[in-house]
Amino acid sequence: MSDEDIVSDANISTMPLNDASQQADVGELVASQSVPDADLLTKNDLDNARNVWRQLLAQPLQAGDLVAVMAVAVVDGAFAAPVTSVAELAGEIGKVDNTAIVDQNGNLFPEGSELVPTTYVVPELYNELAKLLGVVGEPVMRVMVADQDGSLVLERYAPYFIIHTLSKGSVASRGNLHSKTAFLLSQTKTFRELMEVIQAHLFKNRPSTIRVWFITTENVEDLPSIIPTSVFINKVQYKKLVVPKVMDLSLQSQGIRSSRLHLVVEVMDKTTKRYPVDVALATTDLDLLDLKSVTTTGGNLGLSNLGNTCYMNSALQCLVHLPEINYYFFFDLYEKELNRSNPLGNKGEVAVAFSNLLHKLFDVGISTSYVTPREFKYTIGRYSSMFHGYQQQDSQEFLSWLLDALHEDLNRIQNKPYCEKPELKDEDVNNPQAVVDLANQCWQQHKLRNDSIIVDLFTGLYQSTLVCPTCDKKSITFDPFNDLTLPLPVNKKWYHEFTIVDLSGKYTDLPILKLEVELTKSSNFDDLLAYLSSFLKAPKEELFLFEIFRNFFYKNFQDIRSNSKFLPITELITDGDTVLVYIIPHNPEADIVVPVINVTQDEDKSYNIREAFGIPLFVVLDKETESNSFGTVRQKVEQAVKILSRVDLESKYSEIKGEPNQRYYSAKDFPLLNKPELEDTVMVGDSTDSPGIAATSVSESSDDGYDSDISLAQPHLGASFGFEIKYYEETFTKHSQFRGMGSRFAHNSTPAGQSSFVNIPHSRPQFDSLPSLASKLPKLKRDYYHYPDYVANLKLKEKETEDEGVSDENEYVLVDRANEITPDDTNSVNHSLPDVDTDSDSNWDNVNTLFASVDQLSSVGPPVNDSDREVNSDAPSPQEASAEKSDNHVELINSKTTLILDWDPEIFNSFFKDLEHQAWENLNSIPNPELAENKRQLALQQKSTVSLYDCFRNFSTPEVLGDQDLWYCPRCKEHRRATKTIQIWSTGDLLTIHLKRFQSARSFSDKISMVVDFPIEGLDMSEFVMSSEANNQDLIYDLVAVDNHYGGLGGGHYTASAMNFRDNKWYYFNDGRVTPIDDPKECITGAAYLLFYKKRSSTRFAGGDSVRELLNQGRAAFEAKLTSLKDLLLQVRGEIDEYNKQQAEIAEASKKKEESSNSDDDDLYGDSESKAESNISTSEIPQSKATKKSRSPMAEQAMEFEFENQRKQRLISKDIDLPRSVNINLGYSSSVSNLASPNGSSDGEGDE
Repeated sequence: MSDEDIVSDANISTMPLNDASQQADVGELVASQSVPDADLLTKNDLDNARNVWRQLLAQPLQAGDLVAVMAVAVVDGAFAAPVTSVAELAGEIGKVDNTAIVDQNGNLFPEGSELVPTTYVVPELYNELAKLLGVVGEPVMRVMVADQDGSLVLERYAPYFIIHTLSKGSVASRGNLHSKTAFLLSQTKTFRELMEVIQAHLFKNRPSTIRVWFITTENVEDLPSIIPTSVFINKVQYKKLVVPKVMDLSLQSQGIRSSRLHLVVEVMDKTTKRYPVDVALATTDLDLLDLKSVTTTGGNLGLSNLGNTCYMNSALQCLVHLPEINYYFFFDLYEKELNRSNPLGNKGEVAVAFSNLLHKLFDVGISTSYVTPREFKYTIGRYSSMFHGYQQQDSQEFLSWLLDALHEDLNRIQNKPYCEKPELKDEDVNNPQAVVDLANQCWQQHKLRNDSIIVDLFTGLYQSTLVCPTCDKKSITFDPFNDLTLPLPVNKKWYHEFTIVDLSGKYTDLPILKLEVELTKSSNFDDLLAYLSSFLKAPKEELFLFEIFRNFFYKNFQDIRSNSKFLPITELITDGDTVLVYIIPHNPEADIVVPVINVTQDEDKSYNIREAFGIPLFVVLDKETESNSFGTVRQKVEQAVKILSRVDLESKYSEIKGEPNQRYYSAKDFPLLNKPELEDTVMVGDSTDSPGIAATSVSESSDDGYDSDISLAQPHLGASFGFEIKYYEETFTKHSQFRGMGSRFAHNSTPAGQSSFVNIPHSRPQFDSLPSLASKLPKLKRDYYHYPDYVANLKLKEKETEDEGVSDENEYVLVDRANEITPDDTNSVNHSLPDVDTDSDSNWDNVNTLFASVDQLSSVGPPVNDSDREVNSDAPSPQEASAEKSDNHVELINSKTTLILDWDPEIFNSFFKDLEHQAWENLNSIPNPELAENKRQLALQQKSTVSLYDCFRNFSTPEVLGDQDLWYCPRCKEHRRATKTIQIWSTGDLLTIHLKRFQSARSFSDKISMVVDFPIEGLDMSEFVMSSEANNQDLIYDLVAVDNHYGGLGGGHYTASAMNFRDNKWYYFNDGRVTPIDDPKECITGAAYLLFYKKRSSTRFAGGDSVRELLNQGRAAFEAKLTSLKDLLLQVRGEIDEYNKQQAEIAEASKKKEESSNSDDDDLYGDSESKAESNISTSEIPQSKATKKSRSPMAEQAMEFEFENQRKQRLISKDIDLPRSVNINLGYSSSVSNLASPNGSSDGEGDE
């Protein structure tokens, strides 16, 4: 890059040449010079003016003189313009236009590329012409310098300095991405002035003690503004410290000319009074910087837990202690194989973060006992949402992800070709060579797309064989793996306790019992039904399973829209689920199965809230003969609720009722409702049954239809005694869920003809807002069933009539009683209420409104008139009889009906309140001897020890696929339950074995804690690897690391045990705590989760010849790097020693000078000191006025202006940012004054 390209940024701080204050000083300077009288220049004496200008133009210049750059046309015009007077000159030439000679950044154009030809003149001449002609833009001032040949030239571009600072840590922070500070400074300036400018830029009004290094290295432009001290010492190849004895020498004298220079600034710590590099060197033992020392130390540091990151720490400790992985990253071999463009990778950042963490764990000189993996955790969290937060995760899942992430970041394949998976022909399935060829082809195809150090070391092949049970079609495929998952050879069973509700009364000894079920964990819902049917000896068609929550239905497993058939039983039913199994005998063609829910008023009566209790029940009704009979419905629900109480309900019921029983009741037993045509036809009640529990219809149907379906009516006991039957019918079809329990409750409604036979409510109704089932009955039927209430209402009316002396027969008497039934026999009212989300707080606002609606539904309307009350009154008119008869058989129950039994609090307390009365609690168990024996065997097996070899043998056991995992047979063109066998075809040289202790990798439940006895040395895999090529090799592996998991439910804790190959000792890594292991057999525990084995080899490294060659080359390169690093450290130490030596010499000289002169104000860098320092050549010191040629008074004053102006302009353009990456050449030279350039070149200046 040319010098002209150096200064191109508008945000660059420049040397004190073009600033506005300087321009004013230039004008003042010229005005004060000893020149001819100013009146002479204002007259028409053009010749005299031009003579003055020629004198100024002819004035000799020397290095360091300040000049003004002007357009050639202006200068030539001033001397040659065809004008007769000075006054005409301005009109002829025009103004001095400085904007035309610089670019938009104020920089001169490169020579040969100027828009306007330029020259330079002394400031006095520029000032004369500027006053005469006028000026556009700011003056362009530059300094005259001597080039390397000694020729006097214009300094068109001053040296450009870029400042870096050192951080105390070893890694720069993420806030280190801001632009660097940069400025321009003339090469005529001294190093002391350079220091002052740096101070002004970095510290403003808070000066600090600093040291400055000139540096260059590969990719120097990529260095951040803040460089870690370790990077500065170890990675920057060339660095030179500015020593005290050059402070008063010019930059030019040390070969610093027009160039781009990087400076590193060290700031002394105000507390310790030490510089960062000094501290780093003091903690570095150069004797350790040899290959043997570096590769035999380290590896015993822990990793701090950042919060549930033990799963990460344990896996990392195992991985970094694998020698091949360790050296690959420790020798920085990964840098040449980073694949930042891989769309499946992570831009190489995971590999870089892993390498940085590994270096921290194994670099020498670490003073702490653990490393904090915060940067690594931050990086993996950016590329994996699973590991972004701080929740406990599974160590095996993390290891699998990390190996895949490292592989993709280091994949040597830049463009992956498309490869079609090969298949084995049917005629070749029994040909061993064809199988070998297929395996080789699959491996080669895998390598065409995947080639990395991870594949070289870890990857093996599975052989998967599927056999069709119908046509014997055999399919053989090969798939790669990085870690081998071994199921433990234990009886993997699923256990759950169910509540069995036998509504038939013939399959179990008691109606409600509990049963523990045992199934394999791969079972599904159909397997569960088959087990229950076989065990209970009940037809599967009579078994119905429901999950219950808060005494109400939550999930119907047999709904046609349920996902029950597609989930394994372990996911379908979890440990905390309450599942009831109902045995319901029924005829699907003729019967309706109706759910029954029992509710009672909450103990806190101020809220008037009703809650469900017990368990849901069911009654079976014949569609034709029973679903429309209120008496039959009442009879069946009374029979059903018996099973909920351990109290003898029949005797207790009679005791509470307190009325005598008789076998039959006739119409005359209902005198206020008696009609002639009903006499002797309505006979109800059976002395053998309690009047409200088991009444039997015995009469034949009459013309009015009132005989059979009021068979439970009793004159002394209303149908609302004990409990009132209410109903709930859903009319909507939209999806409904219980918000309080998430989304597990599936909608049970299905299309017509496809629904489950038993329909249950989709949502929980508000039990206080439901209508009475009796409200559907015609008025006369309703009065029979509620005869006591009817009589009480009439008596109340008569009493009120007598008291008021009113005999108006049309007056209505209203009685507001909770158990009264609406007498209005119209059926036009829709009694179905909208579903209510009882878990929503917003519903409480509508409680009063709902209660009001209940009152309206249950209030008693106007009583029958007097004529109706006469026993011998006439029969209804034909029109009334016809209308009444049409209403006698209204539909009471349909497939959408749920019956709600609203229990009287007193009756509830007698039957159900006490825990010992609740038949659904403290249930007896149905004996299951086979399950008990299996559990006993499993407990013994859990405590026993199994061999790792047994796990391998169990791994290749054929298994039949389940119904949810069918295989599509290409020959049958059908999905089949094929027999599947997985075998190990080949293994990597690093074998990672995952002992599958959890059924679900992330559930941390049902952990198998049995001890697996695995060999520490000599694991022989030859019996389990199918490849014939592999069998020709020694397949002996030795243990190198173990990832442990302690605990079970809730996640537990991970630790690691690993052999540190650096010192060949075993260590136990518990997050940040590391302790030695005396005997590696201590690793064989029930906590062992991941096993890391290394294949034995005749050479040091596993992975084959390519890996060994790669690591050996890296080892050699690393050794050379250590030598270079040692040289760098020695160089830095030498620089600092020389700096300290010169500082001490100067301090000593200053002390002697003070003693001799007894003065406190001597300038340590004055002329006397310069003369005293005999080792510094006078050619290095800027020429003073006394040593230069004699000058005119104007020239002398110009030099005084220059020095004064330099002092004024030292604090320049602060806080200017520079783009982070600008490419320039570093070409300054060195001298014997100890400021040598990194390339060692010299311009010959300096001491001889």
